[in-house]
Amino acid sequence: MITIPDQKVTKSRPIFEIKNSKRGVVKLLREARVPKDAAVDATNMIQVEDGLYEPRWGNDYYGQDVGYAIDGAAEYLKDDMTTELLVVANGSLYKSTDGGAWTEVSGLGLTAGEQCYFLQISGYMYIVNGKDTMARYDGTEILTYNEISAPTGLSGTRTGSSVSGADTVYCIVTALNDVGETVASATASTTMDKNRDAWNPANEEGITWSWDSVSDANGYQVYIASQLGQEALVASVESNTWTDDGTKSINTYVVPPLSNTTTAPKFKDMCVSNNRIWATNDPENPYTVYFSGTGINMGVFSDFYGGGWINLEKGGREIPQKVIHYQSGSGAGIATVLCKTPEGRGGIWQISIGDLTVGDTTFSVPSASKIVGSFGTESIRSVVQTTKNVMFLNRKGAFSLGPKQNYFGILITEEESVNVRPYMKKLNNENIKNSAGYFYDGKVFWSVPSAGGINNATIIWDVERRNWSLPWNVSATQFLEYTDTNGLSHFLYVPDGGTQLAELSESIDNDFGEAIYCNYLSGRFPLRKFWSEFARVDKVYINLGNPRGVVNLEVLGTGKNKAFLSLGTKVVSSTSTYSNSGFGWDILGTTFMGDTDGTPSAFGDSSVKKYIKIRKKLNDLQIRVTSNTLSSDYTILGIIVEGKPINTRAPSDWKN
Repeated sequence: MITIPDQKVTKSRPIFEIKNSKRGVVKLLREARVPKDAAVDATNMIQVEDGLYEPRWGNDYYGQDVGYAIDGAAEYLKDDMTTELLVVANGSLYKSTDGGAWTEVSGLGLTAGEQCYFLQISGYMYIVNGKDTMARYDGTEILTYNEISAPTGLSGTRTGSSVSGADTVYCIVTALNDVGETVASATASTTMDKNRDAWNPANEEGITWSWDSVSDANGYQVYIASQLGQEALVASVESNTWTDDGTKSINTYVVPPLSNTTTAPKFKDMCVSNNRIWATNDPENPYTVYFSGTGINMGVFSDFYGGGWINLEKGGREIPQKVIHYQSGSGAGIATVLCKTPEGRGGIWQISIGDLTVGDTTFSVPSASKIVGSFGTESIRSVVQTTKNVMFLNRKGAFSLGPKQNYFGILITEEESVNVRPYMKKLNNENIKNSAGYFYDGKVFWSVPSAGGINNATIIWDVERRNWSLPWNVSATQFLEYTDTNGLSHFLYVPDGGTQLAELSESIDNDFGEAIYCNYLSGRFPLRKFWSEFARVDKVYINLGNPRGVVNLEVLGTGKNKAFLSLGTKVVSSTSTYSNSGFGWDILGTTFMGDTDGTPSAFGDSSVKKYIKIRKKLNDLQIRVTSNTLSSDYTILGIIVEGKPINTRAPSDWKN
């Protein structure tokens, strides 16, 4: 037998170095192909500096227990520029300041268990859930929308010299309140001896339409036509009678509404775009996108007040889910609608509004266009706006909408989850619609259903570093920010089924008093240029920044005649790497700095270097760094593997 002697190398030297993980977590590749500047896993880790991993932020409860499962939360800015924290729980609205006691605001009466959505504009906090009537909070009380009924008793009487004939005029009437418009009354008709265009006002030819007054109505809209079912707006009046003499133009662009909007439509989520409130997700009208009037008519959705609606591809596959204020391809602000489709791809539309005048009536006319090749979403709470793009989740992954570089006037959607696509595919597709997102500290946080029906994990897309960290064991149905009276901002979330708000903060180093398990796992790296070659690994070094608590280093690898296994571990404790400091320990000349004993503070060394002796012939190697003790903290500054290349025969089991 011919034996190939080991290559003679007199001195151990660095084989490779892990300087950072600037590519973040990569799930697209198997472990043996993940590059050195990426990680296979970063459970409960977050990136800092130039792609270094350290333990994630901790959690603690914020404020007092509401006593009921929270269905939504928001910050409300009052007239005096102070803030309140609002939550909806058990169908009621509660308010608090700086995490103090909750005070119930009576009069909301929503269905418990329905996710609530909030929008503050014009001094009001609008509250909707897609099931109950929209409500407004003005800082003191709840203002509800009381639905009014459609008019009844409509009839027409010929006036002046008018006589019966073969021409029939059909009429319907709707009632208005401060919010919107009812559906139409039953149709009434009157016959005339000539067409409406030929009526002679000098002879008082015409029809007087009358109907019963509607309680709480402050106006009415009259619609007429010469063919049944083609009625269009002809007049807006304040009394319950109106005489048509044939001189007023019929506005064929305005037809009776399909639903009663005197309580405002029932929709989920809202946004403000170009000084209008936009909303969709009406369970009774799934293709409809609503917009309110402007100025004093903000929040009023009837066309009588400058509002209106548009159906996007009614009867088609794309169903509107969420409206956001974004930009057109040329950069102009525009209402942007994200839609869903059965297979999860969806699409995106943009809606502009123009003014059209017919006779003496000016009204708003919406027009919509679809972004070619776009992806949409079925998860309305996953939609977030970053400094430049709109990002969202769907069954296909995580996507961003934004301008195309070097191409003017073009918006495209791009998948940002390519590197973690296998992880995204394992998410519970049926419940991806419940995902919740938020843009904070240059990162997009998404709480997702990794298993089962609830959001039980959080994944992070780092907008600045353009990489992923995942997963975090944080379960949230909604994220939000609250600024207290001291001007401190708190990054809060609603735990799934929780009765108390929670806070995520880098100043918290535990999870509700429990240790945070952290796991960094590198790829499996070949130790020489070709993966079939071996090296003798002598030592593996790790450099930790400011370690606190207990940190575990584990080295794994494939030996010469052994399967992949753990090769050694090292426990790095901060007990020997800190120093004491504080005033009061020593006399400075003849002067004491205070009359009390000094209190020591533990400061981890900014760079603590440790190594594990391996001394084995290896084909590949993998690094794991973990921690699971209270108050553990550290930054993985770098890892170096040191050894010698060797020439050796391939293991016999490779032949089998």
